[in-house]
Amino acid sequence: MFVTRWSASVVGILWGVLLCIPLLLAAVPAPNSGLSRRVLGWERSRQLRCFGIVMSHDPNTRSFFLLNGAVAGLIAVPVLNLLTGFLVVTIGSLIQGLFIGGSVTIGFDLWTISQPTLFVGVLYGAANLIGVIILAEAANWLHGKIDSRSTEVSRPNAPHTRITQLLMTRHGVVMAIDEERRRIERDLHDGVQQNVVSLSVLIARAQRAKDTDKVSELLDDALVQSQDLIDEMREVAWRVYPTALDEHGLSTVLHRVADHSPIPVTLTAVPSRRAPQATESAAYFVVREAVTNVVKHANASTVRISVIADEQKLIAEVVDDGTGGADPAGSGLKGLSRRVGALDGTMTIESTENVGTTVRAEIPYV
Repeated sequence: MFVTRWSASVVGILWGVLLCIPLLLAAVPAPNSGLSRRVLGWERSRQLRCFGIVMSHDPNTRSFFLLNGAVAGLIAVPVLNLLTGFLVVTIGSLIQGLFIGGSVTIGFDLWTISQPTLFVGVLYGAANLIGVIILAEAANWLHGKIDSRSTEVSRPNAPHTRITQLLMTRHGVVMAIDEERRRIERDLHDGVQQNVVSLSVLIARAQRAKDTDKVSELLDDALVQSQDLIDEMREVAWRVYPTALDEHGLSTVLHRVADHSPIPVTLTAVPSRRAPQATESAAYFVVREAVTNVVKHANASTVRISVIADEQKLIAEVVDDGTGGADPAGSGLKGLSRRVGALDGTMTIESTENVGTTVRAEIPYV
């Protein structure tokens, strides 16, 4: 990751050699002139591709062109010198050290030292590369500082940003697993366990009863309750993970979610092809939990579900016309964000009072 970053930054410095004069010239006319707009497009492309700098909007100050042009031109001089030294001296030393041999004598006024050619070449090359990396990082930092004077900047692919995201995602995965375990425990305790206890009581009463008709009645009640218990166990298992998702795909389980919802649900789009299992699973849980939240809290009259598959990701969206005001920090929605983030996806929540809520998740194929 760091090698890629440093290599891109060096390319950006070399690209800046070509752009330093146009940048300085673009500082002369008005910032909205044709020349300035064209040069700005080149500079934004250079900084995005090579330094990972994303500008929120176009800078409209002459200082942007002047300072970026000055940095691009001045920092290119030592970088080119170091790269030339690396290529000429290091490669020459390696060739001589490997095929000819000999040593390099370094003389001072008071003494001289002699070192093997190969050793000097490697040491000199390493020093030059370290110098190039330091200058590349300096250029990256300086361009970011200059840009931030005129516009908001972000570095979504910077190593420290990416590492922070990965650490937060890892923490989120652990929290999501713990929350899912607690939910399953509540389902088993509040529903299944109560029915099991009640069934056990019925059977015990049937064992103690003396009247044949009473025993038959209690056993009939126990049979009915056992069937209810089987249905509830299936429902709990479905909420944990629907096997139909693996067997038939996302379209089938989405139709089941719509059919079992007490609020009218419209499926406006479902994927016609299969996606990776982890991606489909995350999209299903986003839709199911969002619909559950609508039923519990939104007081909505309709829900609209859309799941679209493009070349790189699934886009799941649930829209309701309820009371709005959903809290993204709530346990349910936060758990969904963690689940989506674990797959390097993103989830957004728009909830306006008395208008409704839109939950949208973009989940890449993994």
